[in-house]
Order: sequence, then structure tokens, then C-alpha cells
Amino acid sequence: MRDNPDILTPMLPAPVEGPFPPPASDRRRRGVDVVIPVYGNTAMTLACLESVLPTVPSPSRVVVVDDASPEPALSAWLAVLAAEGRIVLKIHPQNRGFPAAVNTGLAAAPGCDILLLNADILLPPGAVPALTEAAYTAPDVGTVTPLSNEASILSVPGPAGQNPMPDLAAAGRLQMLSIQANGGRTAEIPVGVGFCLFMRHDCLAAVGGFRPEIFAQGYGEEVDFCLRARHAGFRHIAALGAYVAHRGGTSFRAAGRALNARNAAIISRLYPGYDGLIARHIAADPLRAARRRLDAARFSANRGERGAVLLISHDHGGGIARIIARDMQTIRESGRRALLLTPAIPEKPKDTSFPWETELTDAQPGGYPNLRYRFPAQAAELLELLAGEKVERVIFHHALGHHPAIRGIAAALAAPQDFVIHDFASFCPRITLLTRFSRTDPLRYCGEPNLAGCEACYAANGSETFERITPTALAARSASEFSRAQKIVAPSLDTARRITRHFPKTRPVVTPWEDDSEPVELAPPRQGGRRIVVVGGIGPAKGFDILMECARDAMRRRLKLEFFVAGVSADDAELLETNRIFVTGPYKEGEATALIQSLGGDLAFLPSIWPETWCFALSEAWRAGLYTIAFDLGAQGERIKATGRGAVLPLGLPIPRVNDALLSWMPPQT
Repeated sequence: MRDNPDILTPMLPAPVEGPFPPPASDRRRRGVDVVIPVYGNTAMTLACLESVLPTVPSPSRVVVVDDASPEPALSAWLAVLAAEGRIVLKIHPQNRGFPAAVNTGLAAAPGCDILLLNADILLPPGAVPALTEAAYTAPDVGTVTPLSNEASILSVPGPAGQNPMPDLAAAGRLQMLSIQANGGRTAEIPVGVGFCLFMRHDCLAAVGGFRPEIFAQGYGEEVDFCLRARHAGFRHIAALGAYVAHRGGTSFRAAGRALNARNAAIISRLYPGYDGLIARHIAADPLRAARRRLDAARFSANRGERGAVLLISHDHGGGIARIIARDMQTIRESGRRALLLTPAIPEKPKDTSFPWETELTDAQPGGYPNLRYRFPAQAAELLELLAGEKVERVIFHHALGHHPAIRGIAAALAAPQDFVIHDFASFCPRITLLTRFSRTDPLRYCGEPNLAGCEACYAANGSETFERITPTALAARSASEFSRAQKIVAPSLDTARRITRHFPKTRPVVTPWEDDSEPVELAPPRQGGRRIVVVGGIGPAKGFDILMECARDAMRRRLKLEFFVAGVSADDAELLETNRIFVTGPYKEGEATALIQSLGGDLAFLPSIWPETWCFALSEAWRAGLYTIAFDLGAQGERIKATGRGAVLPLGLPIPRVNDALLSWMPPQT
């Protein structure tokens, strides 16, 4: 059909908001027939029918409409199924489009309830009875849609869709878990979703079929049907105990975007207020509890037999994410289940204040996106879920972004707790021991004064933990937690000494994150001009200001120095404006060594101004073959001095002398 916008001219707009009259309903069950329009993709269509045929209960019929498929193998196979009496086959000699194919199927099943299916679905056992029962929970139900991996407003687990499509066996498990989690519950939705739409016979009788004269090859035709049904007094619901797998986006491919845009405009024109109706539904999110129940059922179904270990951390990535991933793998290899609590990143992080919700997963964050809990209001719900896991240990990595009540998880589970030190948030509200000695000064290492000095810094500079707690209260809380901990782990001797200085009764176990005794091949730098590689995300604590000053000094003195940031910074544009600093952009885990090597650097420079607890960037520089210059501070200074793989400079050294060292330093001859 040609696109003819004038066809809408005689049709009056029909606002989506009521009130609407009660429907002409008839709750007598008439039996269910299945209608499946097909066109192409033989393999997917065969998989669909192979899932449907053994699933649909007798005496229901499966009506397949071959809309002039261009694939002879598909048409031949459908003819065999029809000859065997397994399907009712209707054939269009010419392609007429999805809406017309639906109407052909509806005409072949008059007076019946209809289960309309796309040919890219997998129908698990149990889904049809769940949909049928939901359809008759109220007299005014017009259509019913199941949950699916790809179902617009009914997608699970991620509500935005684009979830991986399960195979038939996995879809069957999800169907059983949906029943287990949600039973016969339903939720009202604005419109049904056409990939799998149960259409009650009385709704069809009142509304009629689809409108191919308007919606061409497809997209939006089921929305139009549902909105017409809405005006006839029928409601649309989701069957929360039904699940159907859906590939999605395969029917029209590239043409689909244009059809979608065209028909969306038609819907908006015919039904003023439709976009707002959908937006309000998404904002209200009435399916959130159902998704959480399903995720909780999925989570519990994956429970191990040998207990679990629970890790608590932030979600900022970096070195801590590397340690978390390694530890979780070690836990799994021991036969126990590795669980992780992190702050859940909201849809609009900048508009959402801390603390964020807490998200539970057993792999990488996102495995169970609906297992998000507000503390302390929903802590009991989380604890109930964890209670079944036989958590034998809690390993506390970091609380940044969490509600302070997260600190009571181990006690609530009656599990021993270890603490892993990644920074100094246990006694410094600013986390990295950096302060401004006046409002105009750049950040610098504070020197770790007494509590009175810490209180003055806190009053002047505030906190980076998003928690309103004074240094005195913070230190007291940490001392109490450390006294009850089974083990406190520090990755470097420097870190352990700092913790012990502030908490004299603690004895951290030093466990290096990497083995510095492993050999590396380092190339000495060139004489003369040099290219300096700065590794990692360069923010204030990592020496952004130092790097800028080095570049400006090199410009002023016309030094033969250029700097390459292997990664990103707090302000790439400002660095690039110096014309002495180049920025590669972000890299993925495992890419750093090759990236650094590709830059052809002479030395690595770590301008970090806080006492790092390990410094993975240093390891990456060594693996890439670069001697490294850093300040004599923290684990970075400790490791360089212990290995001889570079040099340390006094913290606070004037910038010209820093550049002089970068230009002149050579490894001692052996």
C-alpha cells in the first residue's frame, strides 16, 4: 500500500483519556486459537512453530498465514505441516503486510479468543494457560500480554528491553519462575504489545481487526487496536505469571525504523495524549515489584550448595573493580557463590542524590537489575533474600555511595567480616588525605595531622564520602568495626603502617595485589628530548594540576618534553590546550599495556599526590617497558624504591626541578 496521509482526513482525533462507557463484554470462554503471520527467516519461524505446536492445548488450532514468503523452503515446510493437520494454513499470493495477514488469521478463527504471535517468539509450556486465566480475571479485560526479554514496557529483567533472548529451555525456566514469583497477578497497562497478544473474543467483536489501510506493512497496528478497544471500555493487562521469549526487531530490519516513525506519527495524530499516557506509565512503573519478584526468584534459583561469600563495594571501577572481579572468581572456584552489593546507578545520576539504592548481583553488576533496595526502608527484604544463601563471610571493600546502614549487613547475617583497605575513608572524610590549605590553593597531601587538624580540614573542605560524619565520629566508628573484624587486609606496607598509626590496635595483613618479583624488561630513556607517558584517569588526586604545571613550564623554558596521557583526565580539553599534552582517550580492561607501548614513550610519570594503596598504573607502565618517576609517597614510592624500576622525587619539589628530572634521569648502570 502507498503511504497516503490523506486517508486520515475523515477520522476525528480520539483523545486517550476517558471516561469511557462500560464494554459490551461476554465472559463466556470460547476457546483459544493461535494466529501466526509469517513471511521470512525460515530458521526462526521453524523454531517458533516447534515451540508452539506442542504447547497449545487441544482443541485449539494454530492458524499460520503465509504472507507470500520469498523463501520457498519455508512455504514448503508450512505446506507439509498443513497436510499433516498440524496447522491451518492460509496463503496470500501477494505480500499484503502484517496487519492484513493478521486479519486473514482472525477471519479463519471467528468467535474465538485469539493468541496473536509474531514468528520470532518462543512459546514455553505454561504461558498459554497463564494468559488465558489472566484474560478472564475481570469482565472488561480486552487484551493480555506476557513478560518477555524484549517487550517494550513489559521487558524483563531490564525494563528498557534489549535483554538477551533465552533459548526455549531457558524460556521454560523463566515461565516457571514467573508463576512462582508472580502467580496469577496482573497489572494494568496502557496498551498491549503485539509480539504476543491474547485478544478476548468479545473485545474483537466490539472493535474489529487491524487496519492495514492505515498501518501499511506494520508497526503501531496493535496500538491502534488497543486504543480503539480502550474507547470501547476494555482494559489491557499484563499477565505477570506468563513469559514468552522474543527476538524483536527482525521483521523489517532497516525499513522498520522508517515504518515505526511513520506510524508513530499516525498514532499521535489519531490519539492525542498517547505519548503522555505511555510516559506516565513508565514513570509510575507499576511492574517494578513484579520484576523484582521475578529477579528474586531467578537469584534464588541459582543458589549454590556450599554457601556464599558477600562482597560490599562502590561502583566507581578502577583498581577496586579489578580486585573484586578477581576475588569473586576465586570464591567461585572454591565452590561457593560470590555475591556483590554495589550502589545502583540511577537513570539520571546527576539528578539523584546519595545514598543510591543498593544492588545485589552474583556476577558483574546488572545481572539482576531489579534487585535494588532502598536503605534502611527495604533492608529487611534484602536480608530475607540473603538469609537463604548461607553467607559464611562478608568482605567489606568500600561503602562509597551506600547508605550507612549497609555497614550492619554482616551483623544482621551473623557472619564474620573482613575489611579490605583501598584508601583512607576509614578515618579521612576526604578519602585520599588531600586538602586545601587555603581556598585558593590546589589540593595537596595533608600530612595526616591529629584529630583537631582533621576537624579543621573537614570544616573547611567538606567530605567526599557523601556522608555527614565528622572525622572524630568516623574514626570512632572505624575503630569499633576494626575491633570486631576477623581480618583487615592492606595491599602495601605503607598502607598498613598508616592504618596502624590511626588505629593502634589493628594489625593489617599485607597482601600485595600483584607480584613485583615477576621480571619485566625495561628500556632506558633516550638522551635529549623525551616523551613522557602518564598512565590512567588523571584527576586532582592523580596529579592533574602537577601535569598542567609541568606542561606550562616546558613551554616557558622550551624544553624538549611532551606528555601523553594513556587514558582520560578530569578535563581533556584543558590539557590539550597546552599543546604539550596529548590524550589517547579511554581504554578497556586488558588494553593498557599495548596502548602504552604504542605511544613510544621514554619514561612513565605518575604525578599522583596522594599516598596510593597500590597503584595499578605503575604496574601497567612497567609491563609496557617503561621506567617510572613518581613522588616519594604511598605504595607508588614504596614499590619503586623496592624494585629499582625508576626513581622517586620529593613531594612538593618545584615543578622546574620535576621537569629537569624527567629530562635527565637515567637508570643506574649495573
